[in-house]
Amino acid sequence: MGICMQDLMLAEGGNLQFFLFFLCLIIFALAERCWPRRTTPGYSKRITTNALLTLSNVVLIPLVPISIVTAGFWAESQGYGLINNVAHQIPVVVVIITTLLLRGFISFFTHLLNHKVPMFWRLHRVHHMDSALDVSSTVRFHPLEMFITTLVSVPLVVVLGLPPWVLLFYELFDVCVTLFSHSNLRLPKRIEKWLRYIIVTPGLHTVHHSNNPMETDKNFSAVFPIWDVIFGTFNSGDTPPVGLGLKEFQGDQVNHFAWLLISPFTRTQRLPTAESNH
Repeated sequence: MGICMQDLMLAEGGNLQFFLFFLCLIIFALAERCWPRRTTPGYSKRITTNALLTLSNVVLIPLVPISIVTAGFWAESQGYGLINNVAHQIPVVVVIITTLLLRGFISFFTHLLNHKVPMFWRLHRVHHMDSALDVSSTVRFHPLEMFITTLVSVPLVVVLGLPPWVLLFYELFDVCVTLFSHSNLRLPKRIEKWLRYIIVTPGLHTVHHSNNPMETDKNFSAVFPIWDVIFGTFNSGDTPPVGLGLKEFQGDQVNHFAWLLISPFTRTQRLPTAESNH
């Protein structure tokens, strides 16, 4: 069973990820229209900007010199890393679960750094400037952020020796869960109450996009919330945030594609709000 799964993931992992992304994008885009969590102002302008940022990231992906998965292949070929040195001594199921959780930790850690390192935050705040939150927000990132994420993640993948076929498996989880967690989807309270301890739900991630800094610095996990629970950054989302986005960036420019691209490199730290213009 393990060998078959490895062969499938190594042969078709990339195609499956591509297919799942668009399938889940369509499903959650339709679902959030039917069962919205909240209203989303400025929808058409936001969608255009978020789509342009998505396209920019897709175009630049080939310029990233190494990926997390290729780092996994290299570590495996060299026999480097924790799991690569013990994988033959433990059951495949243990290898899968351990790798998924450790890969989740890498995502948690890089996301935490994006909030705590000033230059990283200048890039990452493009994601948080979104004036609302829906499935289109999932890939609203400054194109240079992927280089930072890779720079931090690759050494950790090598040190931990994460098997590439399980990394590909994680990417499938990541595609589905991150689209789900960013969606403006209202779940029945009973379902969200227990699901939020297994995967990141829309309720959990909405807290992370709050315009209250005390809430923005919570729920850093992308797939498995266990790392937020362990490190004390878990917020159950029982009390929804009052507002979304960043308080210091509430002007129209937060949905201007060109301005977002240059915003990390300008001295502007605030945008005038509607109230300050009167």
